[in-house]
Amino acid sequence: MLAHPSGRLAAALGITDGVCTDWTPRASIRLYFAEGDEQAVTANTVRCHAALRVRGVHAPAIDLGTPDYAGSRHLGSQQAGTAAVVRWFRSLR
Repeated sequence: MLAHPSGRLAAALGITDGVCTDWTPRASIRLYFAEGDEQAVTANTVRCHAALRVRGVHAPAIDLGTPDYAGSRHLGSQQAGTAAVVRWFRSLR
């Protein structure tokens, strides 16, 4: 169903894709990913990075490695990503 969405699911996914294709941020942004995330595939980050680059946006894709939490790479990436964002924000002072 996700590989070939149709109907309302395809429409909803199209809206969420707009963040990478229909928007040009005016502030610095970064994309974070973890290999093997069972809920957010790395291909999404690659596609978003490319779409933003076409729009002239420098949005580094930050590899979080393979963090796990409670047996979940997705939960591990959330923890590692949140910590990385906080460190990045603190460095902008």
